Amino acid sequence: MDGTSTTTEPLALHSLEYMVRRFTNRLSTDEWQGLDEEKDLPFVIGNSNFKHTEFLVKRYANEIKLNALRDSFIEAVVWTLANMDDPQRIRDVRLNVTNTGLSAILDDPRIKSISTMTDEETVELAKALAKDYGDFFKCETQSELVSAALDIYYKRYHSILKHIEQGEGSELSKQLLGESNRRLIEPMPGYAVFIALIKGWLDEEAAELYSILIKDAERTKADKLPDEAEGRRRLANIAKRFRSHPAKIALVTASIAYETHAVVKEVFNVMREQVSDWPISKEKRNEIRSRMEDYLQVYDGFVNATDSSEARLKPHRDLYAIALYQMSIPKQEYSMCIGIEDTEPGIISLRAAGIGFAVALPNHDTRRQNYCAASHIIKGGLPEMILKHNLFLADI
Repeated sequence: MDGTSTTTEPLALHSLEYMVRRFTNRLSTDEWQGLDEEKDLPFVIGNSNFKHTEFLVKRYANEIKLNALRDSFIEAVVWTLANMDDPQRIRDVRLNVTNTGLSAILDDPRIKSISTMTDEETVELAKALAKDYGDFFKCETQSELVSAALDIYYKRYHSILKHIEQGEGSELSKQLLGESNRRLIEPMPGYAVFIALIKGWLDEEAAELYSILIKDAERTKADKLPDEAEGRRRLANIAKRFRSHPAKIALVTASIAYETHAVVKEVFNVMREQVSDWPISKEKRNEIRSRMEDYLQVYDGFVNATDSSEARLKPHRDLYAIALYQMSIPKQEYSMCIGIEDTEPGIISLRAAGIGFAVALPNHDTRRQNYCAASHIIKGGLPEMILKHNLFLADI
């Protein structure tokens, strides 16, 4: 599960739109309104970043300005080499530089001695490099176009993550989303309660979290939920069941390693803040907050795109197969596993890996996708899955 644990769609969509603006040189909304809700969004959510970029490059092929693509690509190269530690990302960028005829840039003393740069310093050096080497740039194939565009996307996405890591998330949310009370990265509604329940961290006090889940359910538009008395009873029984038998859980995402760790770290920071306001005892709050300090200790499996390859991401089985291996699940027990996904490719990936119960939790951005391969579709998100479906436990 990834999109069911956190919402990064606003950040991803912003970065994809930024990429298109840069390679078409239409930087203002007067020149271009942005990604189309009907013609673009259904095709740029839920698949790999490569597939999303490939779609947009084809869709806007007639409007690509090669000089604009070149300049923004060189800027992305400079920023990545200066500021990223992820070896795969650096390797991919260097390969794309060579494939687009700009290999001489890699031998330039300004690049060979490069170190951390601000955004302003990046732009300045990129302009100088474009002036010196820009005439060698070539993008003769679809693959080269997509690879160059993808580097522009990653540069924007990762630069924003760097600012979030530096505590600038609220300011950026207001700037990019127009909402000061919304974060670019935050847990999905109900996720903190979900984690605390299935890991067996809660006791009978879980009943007190009914009010928290009801507030979350308002955001997910869950309906036909039990009344307070019944909801409290169910929560207490769910907590009791998992207290005796904690569940194993894996996070599986098609994001690369750097993105995954940066995002999940922020998600758990927010969840620890949320737990501080839970209407349970101070001792229990402190215990749960402590358990959430190291997210890698929470998950029994932790899989991202860096563990596989671009060609084998969702809807292929590989990421979930790796997760099952990490959790030491015997093959004969795959049918007893529950997989939770918010996208059509994710559901197909679960099925292909042999996971027996594939639950779709569509969100606002993925609601148009086809979930016919799912065992169950829950439109009200995790709050509905907990309160209405009892996390699919029997005899609650």
